[in-house]
Amino acid sequence: DAAGDVSNNDASNQVSDNQQSDWQPPFVVAEGDDNDDDDDDDSSVSSSEDIEPDSATKAQSSTGFENVDLESNYLEIIERGGLPCTLPDEILRKCFAFLPIDDHANLALVSPHWSKFTRCEELYKSLCQRIYLNQSKRKVLHVHKFGNSYRRMLELRPRIRVGGGLYVLQYKEVKKIQRDMWTDIPVGAVLESIYYRYLYFFEDGRVMYALTHAHPMEMIPRFHNMILRGYGSKDKWGVWGKYQIKKDIVRVWATQQWHDVCFQMRVLPSNKVLNYDNGDRGVCTSMQLDKHMSSASGNFEEDNRYDLVTYEVPPHLYFRFLRDRRL
Repeated sequence: DAAGDVSNNDASNQVSDNQQSDWQPPFVVAEGDDNDDDDDDDSSVSSSEDIEPDSATKAQSSTGFENVDLESNYLEIIERGGLPCTLPDEILRKCFAFLPIDDHANLALVSPHWSKFTRCEELYKSLCQRIYLNQSKRKVLHVHKFGNSYRRMLELRPRIRVGGGLYVLQYKEVKKIQRDMWTDIPVGAVLESIYYRYLYFFEDGRVMYALTHAHPMEMIPRFHNMILRGYGSKDKWGVWGKYQIKKDIVRVWATQQWHDVCFQMRVLPSNKVLNYDNGDRGVCTSMQLDKHMSSASGNFEEDNRYDLVTYEVPPHLYFRFLRDRRL
């Protein structure tokens, strides 16, 4: 019996040893399976490397960052006039709003796209609002009087040209020479007096005015400096004022050192009325002077009988628009 118990104990010990040798703790890899796991890891890494380019392209496509092929779009860009001409119409409209109104005719020559854009009805509407609402001090444009076309309104309705030049009136007068003991003018000479009046208009109702003997080549740089210095800047001859237009009648008020002056002019739609051709293209490039008044108090009402002075205006006096890119 004792021997049987010993044999049974030995058998049980062998079984327990075999069970311990076969048992492995959890999450521990056996030594014989290391190579297989390494192969699986390598395969997983290689597969992940193969997948990464596809995922990167998907990420780029999902975010919208795609490479722009300039060569394929080169011809299209050239047809539109270059990269600046490919801007959206909303941005172009905001950029063009800073330019003088008369420059829109030159913009139409840049590219076919700009030519079409500068002739759209929406742009004509914005130009009419810039011109007529500021010059006439009104709040509404009656476009129905022009067949509901803003382009026709811009072509037919009288307006003042602003920017790109100024209006000049040249007056000549031959004076009689008084002969006395102090006269040193030779016999046969002609005494001629020449002076100029200048008007430069802004879109917001301001105007610069000058009365001087200086030639336009001398006066234009002076006006240019006044524009750079801003409203209220002083010059030897130039002063600031305001203006207003109603239909084709323009009234200008300006303040000089000794008195205030007021002019009333009529806008001429075309130079054909004057029966001359000065090579100037466009409309509303001439104004006829109808009235000239002055007042020390600045009161130009008809009931002012104290200091209102009305001057006689010679016939056929015209302000003509002189173009200059410095203004």
